Amino acid sequence: MEFYESKTIEQLTATLAHEVKNPVSLIRANIDYMMLNDKDNMFLENFELIKRELDKISNIVMDFINFIKPNADYEKEIIFIVDLISEVIEEFKIPFKHKNIKFDIMAESEDIKLIGEYSKLYIAFFNVLKNAVEAVKENGEINTFINFNENDIIIKIIDSGEGFCGNNPNKLIEPFFTTKTDGSGLGLPICKSIIDYHGGSFCIYENKGRGCCAEIVLPLKNN
Repeated sequence: MEFYESKTIEQLTATLAHEVKNPVSLIRANIDYMMLNDKDNMFLENFELIKRELDKISNIVMDFINFIKPNADYEKEIIFIVDLISEVIEEFKIPFKHKNIKFDIMAESEDIKLIGEYSKLYIAFFNVLKNAVEAVKENGEINTFINFNENDIIIKIIDSGEGFCGNNPNKLIEPFFTTKTDGSGLGLPICKSIIDYHGGSFCIYENKGRGCCAEIVLPLKNN
C-alpha cells in the first residue's frame, strides 16, 4: 500500500512540476521579449522584479521535487570530493560577485574520494553552500575543511554570517521551516535526506559565536 501511495505522490509531483514550469517559462519568455522592445527602459525594474519572482517559483518547485524524490536512482561512480565542492562553489561566484565572498577549501588530501551518486551529492552541497552564501555579508568568508579517517570523510563548511539569531539549529533541518522571506524551507532537509541515503550524517551548529558550521560525514567506502 505504501509503495502505491509513494508512486502516487511522485506522479502528482511530476505533474505539478510540469504544470507550473510550462507557464513560468512562457511568462519569462514574454518578459524577455518585452524587455527587448522597451527601448527607453521605462519598465526595466518591473520586468526584473517579475523575473526574480518567477525564479523563486521555479526554485520552490525544484526544491519540492527534490524533497519528494530524494532517492531516485542514479548511477554510482567514484567522486573526488574536493573536485565536487569546487564545482559547486563556482556556481556562486558570478551571481554573488557583489558580495566579494572569499571561498577557501582546506583538504587533508586532494585525492579523497568515495563511491556515490554525483547528482545527488551535488544537490546536497549546493543547498548547504547556498545557505552559507546567503548568510554572509559583503566581504564574508566561507571555509570548507575536508578531512578523513579510516572510515569516514568529514566535511565542515563554516561561514562568517550572524549565526542562528536565537533559532534552534535543529529546526533548520525540519521540512518547511525557514527564516527567509523567499525560502521554501526544503534546502537543508533535502541535504540531510541525501546524506542519510549515502549512509552519512548531517548537522548544523554554532561556530563559536561567529557564523555557523554545517558538518557532513560520509562513509569513505560506500559500495
